[in-house]
Amino acid sequence: MNTITILTWLQAPVLALVFFIYMKAKFDLKTWKYVFRALGLGLLSAVFIILFDMIAGQLGYDQLKNLKRSAFFSFVIIGFGSELGKFLVLRYVFLPLKHFRSPFDSVIYSIIIALGFTIITLPLYEFGFFARNVEKLFLFTYPLANIMFAIIMGFFVGMGKMRKNRLIDSFTGLGSASFFHGFFFFSFLTSDKTILLFYGIGLLFIGLLLAVKAMNLRYSEEAKGN
Repeated sequence: MNTITILTWLQAPVLALVFFIYMKAKFDLKTWKYVFRALGLGLLSAVFIILFDMIAGQLGYDQLKNLKRSAFFSFVIIGFGSELGKFLVLRYVFLPLKHFRSPFDSVIYSIIIALGFTIITLPLYEFGFFARNVEKLFLFTYPLANIMFAIIMGFFVGMGKMRKNRLIDSFTGLGSASFFHGFFFFSFLTSDKTILLFYGIGLLFIGLLLAVKAMNLRYSEEAKGN
């Protein structure tokens, strides 16, 4: 195992540790059980993408011989398969909690779940478990990309509870995160660095915009409460 491999594997655990330190400094958490539960269930959510990939392999859809197959594998198997497990955890385990009230809460939990997911899946990509070996740039950008997908999903799932419109907003979150995740993988399959560059800038902009929006909504709710 070389140094680059070790560094890529350490990304998600280090990001999780930094995020936990930020939460401890920023929020007055009375218990950490939900935080660690989110991380643990995030680890388990990787089962879905593993199952999707195994089914794709059995049906021959992991043989990426043309653009159509590459697109299907990227958006359905990788994109939807990766986000489905994270969505189910966020939507059915954490959304019903009483202290889960706004898009900001949803984004926080979604990021933790995504980091747990990344801890499991990144080594699998490293060893070529999903269709093929990926390049180093993919491995170094994958954890940050998953955080952006988490913000997108978390924002819309949280809006569903805030607006009492859970079904539509939840599926918007799942669909959007799946699309961006699939496009991320597909961009590397095409090896077009121009597409990847513009996609990365767009994803970062959308993720940060929604994160700021979620924070503003939280401050607005707190102001109303006071």
